[in-house]
Amino acid sequence: MIQPRYLSAFVLATLLWCGLFLAFTWIIDPYGVSPMRVSWNRVNQFKPKRLDIDRLIKPYEVWRYKPRTVFLGTSRILQSIDPSVLDGTPYAPAYNASIPASSLGLNISHLRQYIDLDPQLHTVVVELFLYNFLGATQERAPKTLAEYVRNTATLFVSADTLWAAMQTLGFNLIKHVPTYEIKAGGYFYYPPGHDAIGPFKGYPAGIWKLHETRTEDMKLHEPAFDVVREIIEICREHNLDLVFVLTPNHAYDDYYLESIDAWGTVHEWLSRVSAEATVYSFSQPNTWVYEPVQKSMRYWNDPYHFSLEMGRAMQLALAGSKVRDAPENFMVRMTPDRVAEHIRSRREAIRRWAQDNPYFVAKFQEERRKWEIVQARDKRNKHGS
Repeated sequence: MIQPRYLSAFVLATLLWCGLFLAFTWIIDPYGVSPMRVSWNRVNQFKPKRLDIDRLIKPYEVWRYKPRTVFLGTSRILQSIDPSVLDGTPYAPAYNASIPASSLGLNISHLRQYIDLDPQLHTVVVELFLYNFLGATQERAPKTLAEYVRNTATLFVSADTLWAAMQTLGFNLIKHVPTYEIKAGGYFYYPPGHDAIGPFKGYPAGIWKLHETRTEDMKLHEPAFDVVREIIEICREHNLDLVFVLTPNHAYDDYYLESIDAWGTVHEWLSRVSAEATVYSFSQPNTWVYEPVQKSMRYWNDPYHFSLEMGRAMQLALAGSKVRDAPENFMVRMTPDRVAEHIRSRREAIRRWAQDNPYFVAKFQEERRKWEIVQARDKRNKHGS
């Protein structure tokens, strides 16, 4: 039979342990969610564990901050949109709710969840990315309240949280330098010193590995357009302003589209989406979009991910503010009647660019020949077997 004093001691020890657990994790705050909201030098200033947890943390922070504007998209939006740029505008507060590798279908799941969590939501900005329309799965399982509570609880009370707090404290005590992390506002932060040359150098070989995953002849996937229509209907039902943003495309990827003769696909894609929704394009070729490759780049992190500087200008343009030193064609309203001219300008620009960049073109074609040889060999082996 358990004696009362032992039971009391057990309860007291349990309460003490829980108190110490909460005090430690809430002070160190490895995920930036603590209600205490303290930041101390060499204690918790940098948060290396606030990374790759977008699916857990984004719904909670939408509930916590009640943004008026949310940005939905892939890692391209994640790395470029610091929503504090919109502070002081009618779009504030804003939040970067994008999820790496997110599909259009998942945007529906998240949008419905954010509507439930945030009664102040007014504007939704959705990324338009061609490769999300080329056969990607469009599954959109509903986000339940039970899932939200479970995921949120994980950020506050779990063994992972305790371990992350210990790692965060150690990092700040020992290294104490800026690190990769999701900053307040939901955007991905690159610490100083990022070298863009490596990712650009790997593009000519890497693009053919991606090419294998795309539909034959770059055929558009009809379910993706169903998702666009569903997003439009959700926003209309809830009286939300909706904008689709055609994000910048670096010259490297425009050359890829040129080399596989995919402009017809791009034309159909833009014509169909812009016929049903408000679309603003930032993919016009200009000095920012076609920024020369170098170690330290102002507008690009790699061939697919544009930088916070580019994202800052995009937000200001969307908010109707003048963007200092921006190219004249930086933002253009895309409508079906403007698509043909848009495609023509990109084709002409990339052909001129190719003439001025023979080293890239040679390397690109070399890697393409290697890929085609492998494809032909695999095809022979398949038929031979």
